[in-house]
Amino acid sequence: MRSRTEVWEAVTLKMVASNRGQKRGLNTLMKKAEDLHGHLGPFLALGIWMGLIGIRETGAREGDPQLRVIVMLEYALPFSCILDGIQTATKCTVGNQRLTWRESKEIRAIFLLKSSERKVEVSVNPAVIQELSRRLDKNPSDNEVRQLASDIILRSEKELFLVRHK
Repeated sequence: MRSRTEVWEAVTLKMVASNRGQKRGLNTLMKKAEDLHGHLGPFLALGIWMGLIGIRETGAREGDPQLRVIVMLEYALPFSCILDGIQTATKCTVGNQRLTWRESKEIRAIFLLKSSERKVEVSVNPAVIQELSRRLDKNPSDNEVRQLASDIILRSEKELFLVRHK
């Protein structure tokens, strides 16, 4: 049986390296996100997932300067953690002005590759948000929060997100 890291590594490599031969391992990506954000949690993991889907579905290259992201979410913890996951995965940041956010009760992101005009919207399943919010309301330990992040990483894309091409 493969470990959680091995499963996510396979998913990540398939998503990121699919048509350009680049390989960026999960351990490196998750470590970068954790270093930027300060800890590893489930909403950070959702953001990484969203960023990787956006890259894949727009056909962007890693760190592509033509990629833009608009994130809609409630700017409150833990939802805003998604921003750091997206920033880590895409290299679109508030500072380089390729990532913007708007206040919203839904959690979704629109990825646009300006060079091709490819556009995709990734929305988080509201049931997943409710479940995570319930579990985080119970004041879990740091290890339990990390476990929630691992659980998110192992779930299927279809369970977590709705992906729409625009």
